[in-house]
Amino acid sequence: MAFSVLLARQPILDKELNTIAYELLYRDAKGIGPQLPFDGTQATAEVLLNAYSSIFQNNRVQAIPAFINFNAEWIYNGNLPALRPEALVLEVLEDVAITDEIIHKLRTLSDNGYRIALDDFIYDESWEPALKLAKIVKIDIQLLSPTQLIQHVTALKKKKVTLLAEKVETYEEFQYCKELGFKLFQGYFFCRPQLIEGRKLSCDDLITLQLIAELENAEATPKSIEAIICKDPEFVLKLLKIINSARFSLSRKINNISEAIIALGIDELKKWALLINTTQHPHVSNALIQEILTRARMCELAAANYDCVNSSTAFLIGMLSGMDAMLNLELKDIMEQLPVSKEVSNALVKGSGTLGQLLSDVKNYMAGEWAVLNDSHITDSLGHAQEESLRWVQDTLQEINYR
Repeated sequence: MAFSVLLARQPILDKELNTIAYELLYRDAKGIGPQLPFDGTQATAEVLLNAYSSIFQNNRVQAIPAFINFNAEWIYNGNLPALRPEALVLEVLEDVAITDEIIHKLRTLSDNGYRIALDDFIYDESWEPALKLAKIVKIDIQLLSPTQLIQHVTALKKKKVTLLAEKVETYEEFQYCKELGFKLFQGYFFCRPQLIEGRKLSCDDLITLQLIAELENAEATPKSIEAIICKDPEFVLKLLKIINSARFSLSRKINNISEAIIALGIDELKKWALLINTTQHPHVSNALIQEILTRARMCELAAANYDCVNSSTAFLIGMLSGMDAMLNLELKDIMEQLPVSKEVSNALVKGSGTLGQLLSDVKNYMAGEWAVLNDSHITDSLGHAQEESLRWVQDTLQEINYR
């Protein structure tokens, strides 16, 4: 499985050429930018989901603020997951009509700590209410004549905004913009957008729809939600990756799926599920999904035969144990990007501890390596666990229409 392009990023620099943020840009799997007809809402969903839930090659997306484009639909619908305000700058696109409702939505975002940037800004009186909320104004210096550029900078210096010069293409333009009073800079002179590669994690459409329906249920519990999520290994991995993103600073590590749901929160999980539902991708082979689900269920059922092993943690161990094959990445590299406990990580990467022994026994039994299983009681229990797991997997795959 080859790496695919997830997005592109372009640095934003200060006057001393320190990188203070990145703009994250939509790119398709081949690295091509937006093509007409273009769905800006879908593109922003892709960028957000890939930035916060994919497994990156070499951890290339760094923990500094991200500028992301938001059109009117995104601002209106209010489905932005609660990402850490310091990790995100919302770029209001130039084609957004500045209505009273838009201003209300932007004010709410600003009150919640998010910084607002006005993208490709060309002054019009209608933008005055937005200028009172904006922290940054981005000016495409290639769109304005020298006279217009001076007029814009002179007028905007009276506002409480930081000026960002974009499309800076030469050293002379950089120096000129500094002299005019720009504080931030972006453009080909500094760096072209860099493609970020990694693994997009797909989730089954029906599972996502079932999850959204359950999340709307007033009586939903972490356990009832877990019962749906655990049917899709990729959703489990995506959930853990989101929790380990810039949004969260967990005081403890995750040992099972219920804890992950509680850490994220039902309201946030609903928003991410809606986001995932708009950005589906073809899922991996049915055979691999079956293998992972069977292993996870066997670990869960056999956990009672091992000292101090929680069945939910055992299920998570089995689920994550196949992610290296799913993503064609080293399991060690994957674990470094997930908020799992050291016990879970060591069991998966080193095979250590009781959890590691459980996983090893399950894998050996599934592979027919019964001679290495010295305990007849364990062997018998694994046989029963496999029978039950195969039935569970068959029912699960029929339910979600894997073919």
